[in-house]
Amino acid sequence: MSKKDKKKSGSHQVQLPKDAITRVNLGQAFAEYDQILMKPGIFVKTPAIMSAADPLLSKCFFVGRRGTGKTAVTYFLSETRQNTIRIHPQVLSPLLFPLEPKSLLDSRQRPFRSLMAAFKRALLDEVLSEWINRNLVKTEKLPQTLIRELRFATGLDFDFRILHFLEKICSPLKENEEENWLHEIGLPKKVGRAMMEVGVGTSMNFTLMIDRIDDSWDGSDTAVIMLMALMHACIELLSSVDCVRPLVFLRENVFDRVRQIDNEASRLETCVVSMEWTTELLMEMIERRLSLPFITKLPIGGLTWKRFFESTEKTSAESLIFDYCQKRPRDVLTYCSFAIEMAQSKRHEIVTIDDIIQARRRFSETRLKDLGDEYAENYPRISLVLDRFYGLGREFTLPGIDAFIKKLIADDQIKMHCSSWIYNYTQPEKFVRLLYNIGFFGIKTKKDTMFRPLGPSASNPPAIMPETHIVIHNSYTNALDLRDAVVGDLDENVPWQSAGLIGDLPDSVNLGDYTSKLTDLMEQLKTIPEGIDHYSEWEDTVGEVIKFCFYRWLTNVIPKVRDVSGCVVRDWVASNRAEGGFWEMIRIRYKATQVVWECKNYKDLTADDFQQATYYLNDSIGLFVVIAFRGFIKKHYYEHIKRISHQYKGLVLLLTNKDLQVFVRQAVKGKVSENHIQNIYDTTVREIS
Repeated sequence: MSKKDKKKSGSHQVQLPKDAITRVNLGQAFAEYDQILMKPGIFVKTPAIMSAADPLLSKCFFVGRRGTGKTAVTYFLSETRQNTIRIHPQVLSPLLFPLEPKSLLDSRQRPFRSLMAAFKRALLDEVLSEWINRNLVKTEKLPQTLIRELRFATGLDFDFRILHFLEKICSPLKENEEENWLHEIGLPKKVGRAMMEVGVGTSMNFTLMIDRIDDSWDGSDTAVIMLMALMHACIELLSSVDCVRPLVFLRENVFDRVRQIDNEASRLETCVVSMEWTTELLMEMIERRLSLPFITKLPIGGLTWKRFFESTEKTSAESLIFDYCQKRPRDVLTYCSFAIEMAQSKRHEIVTIDDIIQARRRFSETRLKDLGDEYAENYPRISLVLDRFYGLGREFTLPGIDAFIKKLIADDQIKMHCSSWIYNYTQPEKFVRLLYNIGFFGIKTKKDTMFRPLGPSASNPPAIMPETHIVIHNSYTNALDLRDAVVGDLDENVPWQSAGLIGDLPDSVNLGDYTSKLTDLMEQLKTIPEGIDHYSEWEDTVGEVIKFCFYRWLTNVIPKVRDVSGCVVRDWVASNRAEGGFWEMIRIRYKATQVVWECKNYKDLTADDFQQATYYLNDSIGLFVVIAFRGFIKKHYYEHIKRISHQYKGLVLLLTNKDLQVFVRQAVKGKVSENHIQNIYDTTVREIS
C-alpha cells in the first residue's frame, strides 16, 4: 500500500463517539451574534476573505446579498490582523444636509467633490486617531499639518467628524468664497501626504472596515449620494495614501441604488469583490463547525459531512440542502442547524434524510420572512406581495403573471402599503425581473430553470419570451403551500388565500392600523418639544416605540414601575422573552429578564442621569438599562458607562431620537432587524473596553 493510500485509509479510521450528534452546535447564522466565529480554525478561506487579507489588492468593495458572509470577513480580519478599524457609519442619512441633493448628482462637479473631500478627511483622521491611541507615534514629532488635525481626529468620532467637515467645506461653497473653498478641499490631500511621511512601516498601515451601512440607511436620494461619495473617497484613498486601506461591505440592493445614479459607476465596478460561494466551500464551513466540539478531528473535504449526514443511493444530503438554499452560507447554516435539531430530538446518531425533509417547512418559513425583510428598504412591505402567492401553483405562464398583477393592484392592502413602488412593476416583464433579482422567481428555459446567482454582476435574467414559464424557487414552496401546478389565469373574484405571514403584529392590530400608528409615532418623534413641560408626551412616545417596534422580543410593557419600597420609579419595564438574536444575548449576558427604559426629554445628559440608571441595576431583573434621550452621544458619556460596567457589571445603552426614528422607519417598511441596536451596543462595548 502506498503512503498516499495509507493516509487515505487512516482518515477513515478516525472515530467519534456514537452520541457525537448530541454535542454539535453550529452556532448563530448571523455573524454579529455568532460566538463560534471567535474559535480558532473556524473561518473558511473564501475568495472574498483572501481578497480582503491581501493588502496589495486594489479592490475595496465587497458586495453580496444578505447572509453571504460580509460581516464574517470583518471578523476574520479583526482576528487575524492587528491593524484594523471597524466603522459603522450612522451619518449616511443626516437630519440636516447643507446641499441640495440635485446639485450632487454629477460626481465631477464641486458639490460632490466637497462631499467626497469630507469623507476622505474623516477616514484619514480615523487612522490618525488610532496612531495616537496605540502610541505608534509621538505627538510632538508630528508635522504641523497633523498636529492641527489632532483636534478633529481625537476629539470627534467618525460621524461627528463628517458633519463638521461638511459644514466647513460647504459653507464657502454656498457663499461663493473661492479661496476658502479651495483651502478646505485641499486639506485631505495635505493630511494624506503628511501621514505618508510619518506612517512608514507596516505597523502604521491600517485597514478601515466600513460595514453595516444599511442599519440606519433610509434609502433616500440623499443617503444614496452620501454612500456614493464615501465609495469614491475610498477609491481615491486606496490609490493615493499607502497607510490607509478602506474596505466597504455592501448589500447588493444598496450597491444597485448607487450604480443607478452614478455617472462614473464603472470606476466603482472595477473595485468590486463578489461574495460568491461554491458547494465545496459551503460544505467546509459546516464541517469546521461540526468538528469543533471534538479533540479528534475528521478530515475536511467530505468525510466529516458523511459522518454526520446520511446519504443514500438515490438521494444525498448535500443536494437536498445546498441546492435548496441557493448556496447562501447563512441559509445553509440555518437549514443544517434545523436538521440537526430534528435529529437530536429524535435521538438519531446522524442526520437522516427524513430529518432534512422535516426541517424544510421551518426553514422555508424563516427564509420567506428573511427575504421580505432583506428588500423592505427598496420595496416597503414586499412581504405582502410574496404572501399573495400562498396556495397557488409553483409555476406561472406570462398570462398567469399578468392575471396575478391585475388581481394584485386591485388589492386594498397592496394599494395602501405598496403604492410607493408596485405601480412601477405592473408590466409582467418588469414584475418578473424584480422577483428574479431578489431570488424569488426563476426563468424556465428548454434545458433548465435559471435562478439568479449570488454575484452583483448577474442581476439580468434570461430573455423573457411569450412562451416563457416562471418558477418560484423551491425553498419557498413549503412556507407558501404551493401546488405542483402551472398557473395560466386567476379569477379576480376569488379571494386570496392567507398564509398568515403578516399576522405577527402587536396587540392583535391589523396592518392598516399598525402602519398608521407608526406614521403617527414618527411625526411625534420629530415634533415633540424638548423640556419638562412635554416630558410625559416623550415618555409615552418612547413607550409606544417599545410596544410597536420591539414586540417580537419585548413583551408585557408597563409604565411607571416602582420597586417594593416605592422609592425607585422606572419609566418603562418590558419582559425580555427573546429566543434568539440581540435581546437573547442581553438576557444571557446581563441576566436581563426585564429591560428598564428611562426617558429623558432633553439633549444633554449629566452624571446624575447615569447615577439614576445604577439604581435600576440588580440581580432580580437584570443589569441592563436603556436611556432614550433627545441629543447626540458625546465621548464623555462613555466614561460614565465604563464606570457603571466596572462597578456594577452592568451596561447602560444610549438611544438617541434619531435611533428611535430608525426603529420606526424599519417597522413601517416591514423590516425585521436588530442590526441597528446591535451596532449601538457594539460601539458602546468597544468604547468602554
